Amino acid sequence: MNRTAIRRWACAGLGLFFSGAALAQPASGGVISFALASSIPTLSEWGMLALVATLGLLAWHAFRRQGQSGRFYSLLAAAVGVTLVLGSVFGARNAYSNGSIDAANYIGSSYNFPPDIDEVVYNSGDKDVIIVSIQAASSGYTIVPPNTLPQCLVGMRIPAHSAIPFCYVRVESNQL
Repeated sequence: MNRTAIRRWACAGLGLFFSGAALAQPASGGVISFALASSIPTLSEWGMLALVATLGLLAWHAFRRQGQSGRFYSLLAAAVGVTLVLGSVFGARNAYSNGSIDAANYIGSSYNFPPDIDEVVYNSGDKDVIIVSIQAASSGYTIVPPNTLPQCLVGMRIPAHSAIPFCYVRVESNQL
């Protein structure tokens, strides 16, 4: 496979990725953020960029040294790097669920939830999770008490292996 064919396949793959990411992210009504009850070490944005740069250098070295067999590793490292960068830059971490949010899946990040639905929050993980923030995505939405209690509140601790439902959150649109 020549370089032109590789470039064409890479461009086609990125085009499919971007089109799928755009379709999977409808406008959200609210945003809820979670953190572990005890802190764990994570990579910052600069740490992610350093990791991607290191992967790129290793892939470049493998490509130059191994020729044809190094192309697979180069493409693999490039795919991992693109995924890490796009995931951290664009925040494409979640898709919409059927009204339930597993806090264990969004530790250290945010979950965008749709308006006019009582969202159930629970924790299937092994560690306790804290709700860091609950906010409307824009001025067109308002956080309101859910129709079902208990209501999720900032600072609420969701214990590990909590049963569905633990608490509820809701945002409504102000548009008529």
